[in-house]
Amino acid sequence: MVKKMSNADLIGVLKSRKSKMGGILRKYGDAWLIISEGRNDSNVDYVLGTHTHGMIAVLVSPNDIYVLVNILEKSYVTDKPHIDAIDTYYGYREFYDKLTKLLRQYSGMKILANFSSPEICRQASYLSYSLYNELKYWAKKYEFDLHPSGRFVYELRRTKTLEELNMLEKSVKITLDILDDIRDRGVIRAGVTERKIASELYKHCFLSGEPAFDVIVASGPNTANPHHVVSNRKIDSNDIVYIDFGVRYNTLSADITRVFYVGSIPKEVKDVYEVVYEAQNEAIKNIKAGVKGSEPDKIARKVIEKHGYDPKLFMHSLGHALGVDVHDVGPRLGKSVEQTIDANTAYTVEPALYFENKFGVRIEDDIIIYKDRVIRISKAPEEPILL
Repeated sequence: MVKKMSNADLIGVLKSRKSKMGGILRKYGDAWLIISEGRNDSNVDYVLGTHTHGMIAVLVSPNDIYVLVNILEKSYVTDKPHIDAIDTYYGYREFYDKLTKLLRQYSGMKILANFSSPEICRQASYLSYSLYNELKYWAKKYEFDLHPSGRFVYELRRTKTLEELNMLEKSVKITLDILDDIRDRGVIRAGVTERKIASELYKHCFLSGEPAFDVIVASGPNTANPHHVVSNRKIDSNDIVYIDFGVRYNTLSADITRVFYVGSIPKEVKDVYEVVYEAQNEAIKNIKAGVKGSEPDKIARKVIEKHGYDPKLFMHSLGHALGVDVHDVGPRLGKSVEQTIDANTAYTVEPALYFENKFGVRIEDDIIIYKDRVIRISKAPEEPILL
C-alpha cells in the first residue's frame, strides 16, 4: 500500500513548472523574488519541490532559478537539477548581504514579489510587512522596479501542467489506499477515539508523503461541524463518522471525504447520504471547461431542494481548486462565482448537509478538467461505508 516519493517523478513536475514559469514571467517582469521563512509561502514548494525551516530566497528569471539557502539546509535543494545556482549563508547578516548583492544586478529592471492583495491572489500575499519595507528600500537604493506578483502567480498556478495532473492522480490513489487500509484493519470501531483514528491516518501519510492539511475525523454530532477539530470523543456502537483527509505527494494535494457508519444505519442518515450523493453526481455531470463556477453549485443545491431539504443546510461552496495548496489558485465552485473554469485544472466536488447538534454528511471527490472531458479521479460509494 505504501508508496515512497519518487525523486524522478518530482523532477519531471518541477521541470514542467520551470518551463511554464519562463514563458509567463516574460509578460510581467524580469524576475520573481520569493523570500520565505519556514512554510509561510507555498511558492517555495511550487518552484523547488521542498520547503526549509530557515529563511530562503528564490529568484526566478525567464531562464534560470537562483536559490539562497541556509548552509544547514543546502541538502534540501542540491538534488534538484532544475535549479541553476545555489548559494548558502550563515546568519541573517550574510543572507541580506548576499541577497542585496544579487538585487544590484537588476538595476533598471522589474522584479515581482509576493506582496499582492489577497483579493487578487492569496498565494501571492505571503511577504511579511518588515520584508516588504526592506524590499522597498532596496528598490530605491539599487534602482530596480518593485511590483506585486499577484497577477503573475494567479496565471501561473491557476492551470496545471500535464505532469502535475498526473502526479495529482497518484496523490489521490495513495489517499484512497490509506482510507481503504484503515477500514480493512478495523481502525474505525466503537470505543476508539477520533484522535486515535487521526493518528493512524497521519502515520501512513508520512510513509508516503505528507499531510495536505490537518485531517478531520468527526463522529456523532461532531459531523455537523464542517471544520471539526479532532477530539477525544469515542465512537459509539451506533455512530456516524466522516474523515476528510488528503496526502500531499510530490507537491500535489489530494482532498477526499468519506462517510462511515458503525452499527445499524438509521434511515434518516441513509436518506441524507443518497441526496448528497445525487447532488454530487449531477453537479459533476455539468462541470466542464468554460462553465461558470456558480453553475455546478446551483445544480447541487437544486437537487437538495428537490428532496425537501433547505439548501442553507449546505453551508459552504461546492468545491475548490487543488494543487500545491489544498485550496489552490483558481475560482471556487460557488453560488456567486462568475469566473469560468479553465481546462487543465483540478477541483474538489463536496456537497453536504449539516444538521446542528445531530449529524452531517459530506461527500468529497476530486476531478480533473481537460479541454474536452472531465475525469473523476476518485468516486465515493453509493452508500455510507458500513462497519
